[in-house]
Amino acid sequence: MIRILVVDEDPATRDEIADRLRKSGYEVKEAADQSEGYRALEEDEFDLVVTDLWLAGKPAGLELLDKLGQKEPAPEVILLVQEGSVQDAVEAFRRGASDVLVKPFNSDLLPVSVQRSVERKRLKRQVRHLSSALQRRYQAEGVVYRSQQMVEILRLVERASHAEAAVLIQGESGTGKEMIARVAHALSPRKNGPFHVIDCGTIQESLLESELFGHKRGAYTGAESDRKGLFESAQGGTLLLDEVGELPFSLQVKLLRVLQEKEIRPLGSDRPRKVDVRIVAATNKDLRAEIQKGRFREDLFYRLNVVSVRVPPLRERPDDILPLAKHFLRKHARKRGLVQMTLDPAASHLLLRYAWPGNVRELENAMERAVALTTGELLCPEDLPETVRGSMLAPELPLDAELSLEEMEKRYILHVLKQQGGNRVRTAAVLRIGRNTLWRKLRAYGLEEQRGATEKAGQP
Repeated sequence: MIRILVVDEDPATRDEIADRLRKSGYEVKEAADQSEGYRALEEDEFDLVVTDLWLAGKPAGLELLDKLGQKEPAPEVILLVQEGSVQDAVEAFRRGASDVLVKPFNSDLLPVSVQRSVERKRLKRQVRHLSSALQRRYQAEGVVYRSQQMVEILRLVERASHAEAAVLIQGESGTGKEMIARVAHALSPRKNGPFHVIDCGTIQESLLESELFGHKRGAYTGAESDRKGLFESAQGGTLLLDEVGELPFSLQVKLLRVLQEKEIRPLGSDRPRKVDVRIVAATNKDLRAEIQKGRFREDLFYRLNVVSVRVPPLRERPDDILPLAKHFLRKHARKRGLVQMTLDPAASHLLLRYAWPGNVRELENAMERAVALTTGELLCPEDLPETVRGSMLAPELPLDAELSLEEMEKRYILHVLKQQGGNRVRTAAVLRIGRNTLWRKLRAYGLEEQRGATEKAGQP
């Protein structure tokens, strides 16, 4: 049975809510103030909390959201706000509230809101169950995630791992493309073979061919002995061609021949050698655009892109931010011999609001820096980099008392959309609502024209 905690200082409102929920078949417990609510949460598990935002003259509902955000699994929260408290409602949604009801509210809306919140809880539980099963499998590779996007990516990688087909992993720098490649190798029949990585963008063109295919003694000045290339060193295993979009055009032809014929020819040798290597390629470039510009071979692209994996940037999967941050805190605290560190709620909110242009790599750097600078066990906002601390949205919106909640929401969505450069995916992530929800609101508010500016690569 679904268990609900109702927290409200007004006995009449509390009784009305509790009675309506009990008649709908829910198990309900009541709390008259903030302290009673906290005690109830410590003693029992609840699927949903319905609470007034203001208790004892302070925004205790927001404090409760912060506290529950550290709990796993956390109950859904419906906040009750006074009419006209637009900023409170906006802040509640941004901190993760399932829904907001305006007081005095239409009691007929309560069961609908509760049912929607319960369904959200069920879907989260389902995702968490699938994620836990996958995480147990990928734990050895250090993959940390909670988002549905990463669940789907890992399912695809798992299916592709049992085949010999080439895999092309695309995504911005720092998103974890190499980690995905390592998972593909670890789940494949080649898992006991070597896994080698070559960054095609950092090695001089004159040396890259030798690195890949090897050379014979005397092949060029300085080649004083025979040397195996990475294709031979990775025999029976996997070779990751990182930043394959940077591969010189002349070497693209030779790589295509290797993929087609399964053999290499070391520099200075006239005898080909057979190789048995699984190829995984990664790039932060749009290879189709590179083909159009004449910088990447179309035939090579199709050889590499048998299985295509797109790793979304961190701003498109905000559910992964806090699990990753906590993972990196533990990792770097252990390295420094420190006790377990935790995130202050205010720091957590800053992490969630920041766009993370450097993705997972930037997040790890921020956590490593925080561990190095903090003197306590609690990571606070002041321990974060200035770029992250400055990410707190402070919309300068006119607080016109005559404006409806709908109009204020419309203005706020426009503000965030503009701040995110018209990108709907990032806007939905900052607002902490689903992309479909954002699109529906754009249509409902007559803002459909805003979509034209957001049709960017990688968006649906």
